[in-house]
Amino acid sequence: MGNLKQRLIKAGTEYNYAEGMKVKATLAISANQIVFANGYEGPFVTVALADASAATTCSGRLMIAKHDIPAGEYGVVLPWKLVTGLNTNSATNLGDPVWLSDTPGAWANSTGTVPIHIGNILTKSTTTGGILFCTDMG
Repeated sequence: MGNLKQRLIKAGTEYNYAEGMKVKATLAISANQIVFANGYEGPFVTVALADASAATTCSGRLMIAKHDIPAGEYGVVLPWKLVTGLNTNSATNLGDPVWLSDTPGAWANSTGTVPIHIGNILTKSTTTGGILFCTDMG
């Protein structure tokens, strides 16, 4: 059996892969979209796009897609991730909350039908803005 030395374990930067979860997508999911667990198939949790339009589409543990996941395929989702290259200029201040949108898989600067806080604005910009998504905030 392998041996992991503490000095070889590094902290995560924009995400921590060790916290990732292998899931099966029930529909096509793009990188950085917010998902929720909607069932299971064998030992794998199945996920769909989360949205704040109803409690049934944003219930349970929310996660963020690490990469694109085709419909019916397996991929990795994360509990937190730093996403850069976004238009965050509509935020008023740094640190402003980011909310789950009524649009499936998306975020917004204002609350959706079901208010769920999923992150904070780290930098304001029209092209290089950053958000730290931490989907267990809500």
